[in-house]
Amino acid sequence: MDWPLFFKDDLILGNPDSCVAICTLWTKRELITNKISKEKFCVCGNLYTQSGINYLIKNILANPKIRYIILCGSDLTGSGEALLNLVGRGIDDSGKIIGSQAYVDQSIPLDLLEKFRENIKIMDMRGKENQIENIIWTLNSLPPFMEPVFLTKPETKTEVMYSDDVGFNISGKNISETWMKILDLIMKFGEEKKTEYKIKQKELIDVVAVIEGDDEVIPQWLGITEKDLEKYYRSFFSEKKAEGVDYTYGERLFKYSLSHVPDKWAGEVESTFNQIEHVIKKLSESPYTRRAVAFTWKHEVDSDSKNPPCLTQITWNVKNGLLYQTSVFRSHDIFGAWLINAFALRKLQKDISIRLGLDVGDLVIISNSAHIYENNWDDAIEKIKRHYSEGEMRFEPDKRGYLIVSVENGEIVVQHHLPDGRKTKFEFRGNNAQSLYRRILHENLISRLDHAAYIGCELAKAEEAVKEGKKYVQDTA
Repeated sequence: MDWPLFFKDDLILGNPDSCVAICTLWTKRELITNKISKEKFCVCGNLYTQSGINYLIKNILANPKIRYIILCGSDLTGSGEALLNLVGRGIDDSGKIIGSQAYVDQSIPLDLLEKFRENIKIMDMRGKENQIENIIWTLNSLPPFMEPVFLTKPETKTEVMYSDDVGFNISGKNISETWMKILDLIMKFGEEKKTEYKIKQKELIDVVAVIEGDDEVIPQWLGITEKDLEKYYRSFFSEKKAEGVDYTYGERLFKYSLSHVPDKWAGEVESTFNQIEHVIKKLSESPYTRRAVAFTWKHEVDSDSKNPPCLTQITWNVKNGLLYQTSVFRSHDIFGAWLINAFALRKLQKDISIRLGLDVGDLVIISNSAHIYENNWDDAIEKIKRHYSEGEMRFEPDKRGYLIVSVENGEIVVQHHLPDGRKTKFEFRGNNAQSLYRRILHENLISRLDHAAYIGCELAKAEEAVKEGKKYVQDTA
């Protein structure tokens, strides 16, 4: 069978008889392999996410000549630490890697996983990349630890519910609730299509998520912990970029390099720009400004990059004394990245609001391409089944106000009120519930589906009361 089984086009292949593999985590592969003869290693690749460990295991089980993994590069998401924990500590009864939040795929038999753990030695060279070649010279050549096993998991079958919709508006009381709604929508209506990574995806175009509040406690079933977030925050809020990493959001936001400044003048003029400090200054001077914006995309660098930023723009606005923050992602891995992105963006919003002396408003995340990769479909379906399906929409007040339905002199009357109780100019009269319902919706006075359904029911009751000469009382339950 052709090897590697997975992500062959994203790996650097060396000597097929070598027993050494190199895992560069988030660091560019070429920065490591350019300093090492290809005769000295079998394969080299990145490990961006903890879920990618499953594909690393399957590739090695299919090529058991590999006995060593050189672990190096910047560990921005804890994938390297999770791999070390897998080999050193194993998994618990649920399949979770002990000391991590990652799970081993159920398609990997436990006996094969144990063979992997017993026979693969990881050389932790993070921060010691300049010593890798010397370390490889000291490694003894070892025979294959088993016969090759090809775990090519059958293709996940998902129900296809065709929809040509674009623009999905989702709101939730916190990050976890909002995330579950997006997962559900993508798995129901996402289009199955190819990606540039040789793996399929389910995708929705232009998902607008409005996150109203915070998770008081991070639910355990989310699969991330405070420790995971703290690790991610260190990268997201640091202006320092590790060597060999294409970009970090922290570097782009807090130390944006000015491309129009020639290198020879870099020491004489300001060549970087702290976008967040500039935003705080703009908002403190003019809270009504529409120019509080930061960009992470650099067209001259990112347009042809193999690993360009997914988050491209953040905008801040002040409304009614609250600081609102809107973030735009050109590409968004909803299962693998959306959660930590959302928590980091909320922290950024809070940090800025404290500096400005403002309360925090909604966090809005716009995902131009909201997708879930094929390797996460089963996990997404399981989370939806356990934590979303068969629930009920919670009734919430409509921020656009409420409607009072009454019957006066044999006529249905509907009066609109603002949330604070003030009556507006919008009054509707008639005897046909459907006509009234459509007129109300046309005026954009209702923002929630549950509110619309409730008003539809009340108008139907009012119409029946008028026809039968009965008393009508609006249900307020």
